[in-house]
Amino acid sequence: MTSKVTIESIIAEAERESERYSWVGTFEQYLRMVVEDPARSRLSHAYVYEAIMASGSHVTQEGDRTYNLFQDKIFGLVDPLGRIVEYFASSAQRFEVRKRILLLIGPPASGKSTVVELIKRAVEAFSKTDKGTAYAIKGCPMQEEPLHLIPERLRPQLYEQYGIYVEGDLCPKCRYMVRAEYKGRYAEVPVERVTFSEQEAIGIGCFMANNPNPSDSSLLVGSVNTERLEGDRIEVAGRAFRLDGEFNVANRGIVELVEMFKADKHLLTSLLSLAQEQYIKMEKFGSVYADEVIVGHSNQGDFDEFSADKGSEALRDRIIAVQIPYNLRVTEEVKIYDKMLEMSQMEDVHMAPLTLRVASTFAVLARLDPSDRSGVSMLDKVNLYDGQVNPSFSSQDVWDMQHRHAMEGMTGISPRYVMNRISAAASRPEVRCVTPLCALDSLWQGLDENVSYRSDFAAKIALVTDAVRAYNDLAIHQVRLASEEAFEEKANALLTRYLTDSSAYLADIDRGGYRPTGADAERERDMREMERVLNVTDRDKDQFRRDIQERAADWRGRGWDFEYNSDPHLKNAIEKRILITPNELSKNLARPRYARQRIEWARRWNSITSRLIDSYGYCSICANDLVGYVAHTLNGRPSIKTPRNRSVVWLWERHPQDGNQVEEVA
Repeated sequence: MTSKVTIESIIAEAERESERYSWVGTFEQYLRMVVEDPARSRLSHAYVYEAIMASGSHVTQEGDRTYNLFQDKIFGLVDPLGRIVEYFASSAQRFEVRKRILLLIGPPASGKSTVVELIKRAVEAFSKTDKGTAYAIKGCPMQEEPLHLIPERLRPQLYEQYGIYVEGDLCPKCRYMVRAEYKGRYAEVPVERVTFSEQEAIGIGCFMANNPNPSDSSLLVGSVNTERLEGDRIEVAGRAFRLDGEFNVANRGIVELVEMFKADKHLLTSLLSLAQEQYIKMEKFGSVYADEVIVGHSNQGDFDEFSADKGSEALRDRIIAVQIPYNLRVTEEVKIYDKMLEMSQMEDVHMAPLTLRVASTFAVLARLDPSDRSGVSMLDKVNLYDGQVNPSFSSQDVWDMQHRHAMEGMTGISPRYVMNRISAAASRPEVRCVTPLCALDSLWQGLDENVSYRSDFAAKIALVTDAVRAYNDLAIHQVRLASEEAFEEKANALLTRYLTDSSAYLADIDRGGYRPTGADAERERDMREMERVLNVTDRDKDQFRRDIQERAADWRGRGWDFEYNSDPHLKNAIEKRILITPNELSKNLARPRYARQRIEWARRWNSITSRLIDSYGYCSICANDLVGYVAHTLNGRPSIKTPRNRSVVWLWERHPQDGNQVEEVA
């Protein structure tokens, strides 16, 4: 039985938390710790890289390296995230790339801010671990690296003997403190442990470039106390410099520049000095060394305008740009909306299982360039980008297609817009279930108000028409699945038999014991029946079978279940073996003319809807709507028409939102 948490225990734990990361000592103690473990001291890029990697990484089922920090939070951006981590990996090794600004470019709501936010939170969490422990000169507003106390001439020897690399100089406040308070007794200078925190302005800075007072450089480089400008240069710098700008705050950590190119040119010049020389230029008072990761983000338009300015050449040369486009994979887009719905309170309205996939298809279609390959429709392109198998296209063909359209995803419809329109549909008083066509209607109705998607009427009509075609395919496939009782059990049994037979066949071939008669011949017929569906020839069958066996073994070796839908080729073949054809389905759903035949027809209809409800996540409303829509579509009736009055008319009369069964609505 769990003991009751008392007020006293909560307060005691809070107090322990505040003391957990406290440590105060001297520079002499700190130096001894660093000599024992040089990893305690590292530059900012190495620190941020370790913070990212602290969460680990893994290889996906598609063979992509992904990073756990972004898992279940960022979807469909494997390549951009890989380039970002690559930047930090190179910078961590002190290559010249660390003196570059990492710039994320993308449309609104593409995930730029979220990526930076996750990295900042990772830095905060890492600083509270034993591996991420960081120390600073006590009282320094820039959380000064204590090793800066070591004179320049001694640093090569320190590196040679102990592998401790020191870069940078004391800030004015620390230099003045050492001279005035400790009279040069470096060993006694106090050192403390610090934990990075954006809220407490320690190691993490953030600057909004569209600040109402953009020309005030003190926001970045720190302010000056004008009442303390008397004395020699070191005294003035030590007493008057507050070192409270965002660049100062971010020393040894990371600074984020939001809408970077909306900043005043004077501020961009300060940014150039920090990136190129690692110094914060203080007007009339020299410079302050700073070691920090600079991450900016911007939209494409502002970046293009900046790039066109001839005066921006120096800063442009210091930028590594990574495009953060909208996601172009429907499967990943669905995950985005699932994540957004987790944070909503849509408890009284059901979301039909295909609704988010259809909405995702609509969004991805809006982000793609027109197809420029003969015989490839926009839906073909969507499916290829999503990893679906098409015998006419290799993975190299898809790669070539994507690289011919490198700017795809930089414009189009944002996930935020899609979710807003789905919410609008769900908020209607009469709606108890948001069906795919209900969502598509809402997405269509809001297009003219969406400022980020500007296309002519023909393009908008094509968009909604293609989305309806996609729904037609999905709906028919879903009802075909539900028409087969215990389909997944049968599919996995067929897969198991194929794997067993192909394994035995390959073993016989390898030892020269295969005999094309008897049980071997029967086994061969079963395998070839599956393979012919995939156009696998007799000449290629051995290699195909080896490939499948290797893939299955690889999945099992990684701890994954290899099921019928794990391999897209086998999935297609198995479904074609088991499921009824669309023509057969059309006959089963067609309403009979004679009353005596309607009993069997209603039984078939209701068994499908019951299976949709019990096994596929449907409610009675969307189950009946789906089956009715499939019957309507397979009968050759269109779903929409687009008259000249520039609107869309839905021709499918949806079932009322009461989930009546077919006997009552027929």
